[in-house]
Amino acid sequence: MIYYSYDHFRTDVQALREACEPFGADTILAVARGGVTIGHALSMALNIRNFQSIRCESYDDTTQRAHVSVRGECDFGCSKRVLIVDDIVDSGETLHSLIPLLQTRYPHVLFASASLFTKPTALVQPDFSLHEAHDWIDFFWERDFLKADSL
Repeated sequence: MIYYSYDHFRTDVQALREACEPFGADTILAVARGGVTIGHALSMALNIRNFQSIRCESYDDTTQRAHVSVRGECDFGCSKRVLIVDDIVDSGETLHSLIPLLQTRYPHVLFASASLFTKPTALVQPDFSLHEAHDWIDFFWERDFLKADSL
């Protein structure tokens, strides 16, 4: 297991901003929950005020589900380029399920995806990613805000 600290995150947000900037997104879509922290940070770094989230679940704790559930709606009526953001692309099932669904619902929108970490074996690779993951990542937002008796 690898601990991913806030200091590492702060540096990575700037690197991911630089990588994603040429896409020219006008909307950030964070995959809840893992993508919300990086999505918010990227929306600030890229100065994109249209920040939305959608709930996709492919894991129960550390066990992968058989099917991804997608919950929630987006308003992309004025959007032209949407950057889908998640903390890690592990199996790739989330993006594999989410992107075709969004493309069907919003054919006028161009979608791209970004993550901090990607496993090389993922079914779908994001358009922008910083690190290859080989171990379980313990993100600071998953650990640092737990009650002491939860650790």
